[in-house]
Amino acid sequence: MATIRETILEYPSVEGMEGFLEKVICKKRRINPDNECTAEDMKLVGLCVADMYAMLVNSQDFTENKLSITHPRSFYIQTAKQLYIENGEPEKATKLGKRTIIKGSAGNRW
Repeated sequence: MATIRETILEYPSVEGMEGFLEKVICKKRRINPDNECTAEDMKLVGLCVADMYAMLVNSQDFTENKLSITHPRSFYIQTAKQLYIENGEPEKATKLGKRTIIKGSAGNRW
């Protein structure tokens, strides 16, 4: 049987985030990632993955020489929203993907 950690890290794009899972998500959700993952834990697993995808939305893209890493933000947002709704936290889904637009008037003179 797989642990909670192993189950979470099976989701796409989160395999490199084990440190974030350990230091932030598990503490925030008050779970022991080394426990065996049961059917009852799957809602919590979904919420942990949603938290991780929500964090990935704000990750920077990376380019160095010919290597380029970009994040499919719309995938992360849609999947996180779906996981939040399915697992009992729909209020978090409504907050995802909203951009803050600040309008103002500023002159061109310095």
